[in-house]
Amino acid sequence: MIGGEELELVWTINVILMAFVVVLLAVMLWGRSGILRQRKLEKEIEELRNKLVEYAKAKPVAPMSGSDLYELVKDLETLRSAIAGAKICQRTILKKYKTRPGAEALEKILARSKLPEPVKQRLADEFLVGEAGREIIRLLDRGETIERISAEVGMPLIVTKSQITRLQILGYLDGRLKPTEKGRRALQA
Repeated sequence: MIGGEELELVWTINVILMAFVVVLLAVMLWGRSGILRQRKLEKEIEELRNKLVEYAKAKPVAPMSGSDLYELVKDLETLRSAIAGAKICQRTILKKYKTRPGAEALEKILARSKLPEPVKQRLADEFLVGEAGREIIRLLDRGETIERISAEVGMPLIVTKSQITRLQILGYLDGRLKPTEKGRRALQA
């Protein structure tokens, strides 16, 4: 038979276990990743999805044609080669856009394309800046020397300098070798 002290001990242990279970349930329901928070986030996601569907219905997107994409990529490639010094590409840009290779030519190329704006910007950033260019912009923004950047990126110094010149000509870097608004956008790509 259980004595009074033993019964009191069992009762105390049961109360402690019940309190522990209540605390665990509270954490599950109201904690950082609790069920209630999850339901709230699911509701927000559903609201955003509905807004997106409404936006898509209100503003239909023009279908992208392969020729538009091809023309944009071809012109971006021509611009990059023209800045690198290819005379025939310089003449092509001058003839087609009535301007010398540079930021103005880039704006005209992007304005001419019928692709959605984010697609045009992303393609331009990829073709004209690339991963090495983004790293150069990032390191210049931190104040690194060109020699140090060349070593970090793993490019010969002359190639790094020509890349920096191209980024300046296209308006990704200013005259003090600091990223412009366009350069900061390219960093986020």
